[in-house]
Amino acid sequence: MGLYSKVKENISEKFSIFQLMSLLEMDESDIRECRNILKQWYLLGYIKRISKNMYQKIKKS
Repeated sequence: MGLYSKVKENISEKFSIFQLMSLLEMDESDIRECRNILKQWYLLGYIKRISKNMYQKIKKS
């Protein structure tokens, strides 16, 4: 996944949706799009949801 590869080195192990939006230069009107991106990453096993707006990267070996 190109977008994930592009940002995975620039975001901490635990991050908020707002940190991701800032990194991707998204504004408040893009929150639905950002949540959809995070949902896809979750389904692909790249991240796990910690709480409402917090996520953690999954380390794959």
